[in-house]
Amino acid sequence: MSGALAASVLLLSAAPAQAEKYPKLGKDVVFTPQADHSADAGALIWVNRPGAAKGISKVIIPFFQVQFVIDSDTSANISGGASSKTMVKLVGPTPEQMQAITDRLYARFIAGLGTAGLRVVSPDAARAFPNFVKLQDGGKPSGTKVDGHQGVNSLFFAPKGMTYYYLPTQDIAYTGAGSFGGFQTAMLPPKEQALMTESGAAVLGFRAVVDFASLKSSDKGFLGHFRSSAKTSASAAIAIRPIATQMWLMTPSAKPGITDMLNRMRFEVQAPLMIDTDAILSMDDARTRGDKRGEALGNAASLLFGGGMSKTRKYDIVVDPALWERDIEASLNGVADMMIVRLKGER
Repeated sequence: MSGALAASVLLLSAAPAQAEKYPKLGKDVVFTPQADHSADAGALIWVNRPGAAKGISKVIIPFFQVQFVIDSDTSANISGGASSKTMVKLVGPTPEQMQAITDRLYARFIAGLGTAGLRVVSPDAARAFPNFVKLQDGGKPSGTKVDGHQGVNSLFFAPKGMTYYYLPTQDIAYTGAGSFGGFQTAMLPPKEQALMTESGAAVLGFRAVVDFASLKSSDKGFLGHFRSSAKTSASAAIAIRPIATQMWLMTPSAKPGITDMLNRMRFEVQAPLMIDTDAILSMDDARTRGDKRGEALGNAASLLFGGGMSKTRKYDIVVDPALWERDIEASLNGVADMMIVRLKGER
């Protein structure tokens, strides 16, 4: 398949078959990790297809992933050559902690679905269905680093014994979209639909995005490229990202296809959840002497030839690994609980 055709498939697959009345993204919400957020489900979780879960009593889960952003960057440019770039990197947590969080979240999520009255096909039992095996065998190994769009690079995790695969969301920065694989990804819905038929269960997926910084660029917005200066900035902020953090269901009345992969019942977080935590220890300048010297020499040469100035900033955001793990896990539990509350109400 040509690159242009593959891109066309992805653009088509990322749009629901019928235009959704998509809600306006909410403002940042301070999210207390250990609090009970069940009562917040109505305000923080948006459901795109109300009623599509009616009569559902059994689910099968081929798709469960947690995306941990580990480094990202943003840039700005103006005419004349002036530019600014800010880069951030997470320091402290380990892949082993991320895997452990994912495993415990998955186990707790399955238990929560059961408490809500749903029968969950276990992973071992699910392997009796050929299309569950196809989805898993075609997936990526847990812990894979993905260089995504818009400078967001992440580690993706699935529960132990499972793989993960990519599906588009309305937020391309937080989906690993740089690794979709074109036609191969567009062919996932037929396998998911076949799995629903084989198992007699609704197909359920869950994904969450955990970030550690907020980046800003003067390029953002309609007038970004017309500004008189190029500016970027970063702040340390542990957060669960909206839109791409979601639970979805494929049911007889909500079935995606090759050209409408989002046409599934989705329960999406609709505001950035800023985790109230003491885990952040510092935000350190990570530029080396070589970085600073190279920038100074480059700017001197640029000025000599009438060009613009460039500025690059690098930061290490250092967190306490134990506090980070505790508060991230508790916050993800709160998000999953809210989604299950909304699902229970839809049944």
